[in-house]
Amino acid sequence: MDRTAKPRFPAISAGFVCLDIFPGLAHIDGNEFDRNFIPGRAVEIDATTFATGGSVSNTGMALVKLGIETRLIGRIGKDPYGEILQQIYRQRGKNLADDLHIIPDEATGHTYVIDPNGQERRFLFHPGSNDHFGLEDVPEESLDQAGLFHFGYPSSIKRLSAGDGNDLTAIYLHAKQKGLTTSMDTSMPDPTRFSGQADWKNIFRKVLPYTDLFLPSFEEILFMLDRERFERLNRSGDVIARAEKPLIRDLADQLLEMGAGIVMLKLGYRGLYLRTAKIDRLNRLGRAAPSNLAAWEDLMIYQPSYKVSVAGTTGAGDACIAGLLAAFLRDTSPDDAVKAANGAGACCCEKPDAFSGIQSWEQMCDRIDNGWEIVQEI
Repeated sequence: MDRTAKPRFPAISAGFVCLDIFPGLAHIDGNEFDRNFIPGRAVEIDATTFATGGSVSNTGMALVKLGIETRLIGRIGKDPYGEILQQIYRQRGKNLADDLHIIPDEATGHTYVIDPNGQERRFLFHPGSNDHFGLEDVPEESLDQAGLFHFGYPSSIKRLSAGDGNDLTAIYLHAKQKGLTTSMDTSMPDPTRFSGQADWKNIFRKVLPYTDLFLPSFEEILFMLDRERFERLNRSGDVIARAEKPLIRDLADQLLEMGAGIVMLKLGYRGLYLRTAKIDRLNRLGRAAPSNLAAWEDLMIYQPSYKVSVAGTTGAGDACIAGLLAAFLRDTSPDDAVKAANGAGACCCEKPDAFSGIQSWEQMCDRIDNGWEIVQEI
């Protein structure tokens, strides 16, 4: 890993933004919580904590910590949640809240993270003003100054996932017309809401030709492309454990066929899978394209995860994306890029929130180079 490599361009992290609210449940065993959290009974908790959440916060702040100059672009309301969110941003950097679009008559998105010991996290979230995000929320001057445009969680934004996907495509088409390299992350659709009813195959066919790096989780993209198979695997209780290599490769190849240039599927505790297109598609990667495109052509890379003591997994997938993008903007090799992706995700898991565990680029590179143990081969 080249710890001295300098970023070539600034980045934009746009999309879904919210305030994460963590009731203090760390001291409560998950089974005990389930037995006691019933109608009419109060459960005493530790102090509640607040953190920035959503892709804009998680990926964007991880990019900042990894040494990338990053503008955070999101849509929030003029309410107490929004004020707390802006305060946290300003504590981390004087100008980080400057590009948030504040809408007086809308609510700020917020999420309650229910995370007792020994259980998978559960979330209660209200999207608020995120639901109305559109191209008009992206400052024109930000596109002129950046090299990479990353957008997160369009599947949690009603305007972008409902209907035919034209509003989402308009954002990416405009960024490409500006010459930027584009990147996208998704979130798990809610089967009971608009995102679970959207025709994702049709949306992806429209937007992926303008999406240079597509970076979803395996579970998300399986749900979106093959819901029947997702539900069959999900009945077993662990979709990732049952993700066989032929299925992983097939999903990535489908996304390349739809027009993406580089696909990274996040596989949770099993690591990640990188798949890249032929040179004719890579030639359209935009301003932040690697200097040696041939080194990125037609690749299949499985990268196992690094071993850590897990304190929480909030934001780990977003940090993984930040690691890949930070390496991409430093023009590293593909092998180093996937190591950086898994390294950033692993660091994130060492703290309960999405921000505290992220290390600097130099610290993370040193850790990888010094023989950071991997968990298992995929």
